[in-house]
Amino acid sequence: MNRRRLVIGTVVLSLALAACGSSSKSTSTTGTTAAGGTKTFSGTITLAVNPWDGSAANAAVAKVILDKQGTKVNLKDIDENAVWAALDSGTIDANLEVWPSGHAKDIETYITTKKSVVDGGLIGPTGHIGWFIPKFVADAHPEYTSWEGLKSDAAAKYFATAETGNQGQFLLGDPSYVSYDADIIKNLNLPFKVVTGGGEAALITGIDTAFKDQKPLLFYFYTPQWANAKYQLVSVKLPEVTAACTASAAGQGKDGKYACDYPTDHLLKAISAKLETKNAAAFDFLKKMKWTDNDQNTVTRYKNEDGMTMAAAAQKWVDANESVWKAWLT
Repeated sequence: MNRRRLVIGTVVLSLALAACGSSSKSTSTTGTTAAGGTKTFSGTITLAVNPWDGSAANAAVAKVILDKQGTKVNLKDIDENAVWAALDSGTIDANLEVWPSGHAKDIETYITTKKSVVDGGLIGPTGHIGWFIPKFVADAHPEYTSWEGLKSDAAAKYFATAETGNQGQFLLGDPSYVSYDADIIKNLNLPFKVVTGGGEAALITGIDTAFKDQKPLLFYFYTPQWANAKYQLVSVKLPEVTAACTASAAGQGKDGKYACDYPTDHLLKAISAKLETKNAAAFDFLKKMKWTDNDQNTVTRYKNEDGMTMAAAAQKWVDANESVWKAWLT
């Protein structure tokens, strides 16, 4: 009888201690999951915004939804290279659009080796960087739709500007973008010079001006991007991606040997490992967040064609797509 009482007392004490331990753990973090699987959103997190509208749209939509749930979201403008150290330290909690082919070294360092950053899964859109010309250029000079056709002096003269002299101009966007274009031009012996336009908006202004003035333009561009639906663009065929180019990209092109097309990227999310403890509900939400190219382009079109702020554009998408984002909260 005494033995039975001792056993029961030990079990009761163990259960009590376990309950206390569980309670202590749940109150040490914000954004916890309550009994029955209901999430409690609270606290504050910081999301990266890289210098292109797709990244800004991802972060703005996450902010609209999480702010409404009770988790305050701050947005931080930062380029795609500098963000890794911030994720490592936890000063930024997540970057919602990583183009992995340009960040193999960062992924190896921070996700695989240090494990200070977590692979948050795919955000949804598929990305591809490439070289483009306006359709009116391709119609007049179909030879310029391939890199071989750009090797001539005639091509250099056709695309030349006052800034590039006897070379053709190749227009790049933001100087922080992962870009192998100078190496591609050098290694393929193309008579072109890279000119930095100065950001995504400036790049699109250059494209818009080319169409309005019917002037030739060869430029760096990418999908997903809302402007692909506005302008008739034709991609320029570059050499297929080789093992040597993949190896060069793994070193972020520092060997100067890149001479291929850009690879297709399945865009992923990078989340600071510290967020899982700091704010479990927000961490889980960001891992579940996933939408389509069309969703992202819809938000960026609202901003650029309808003249809305990115915050207003995100709110408009959220209001119309509850069936999509509700699943991110469960």
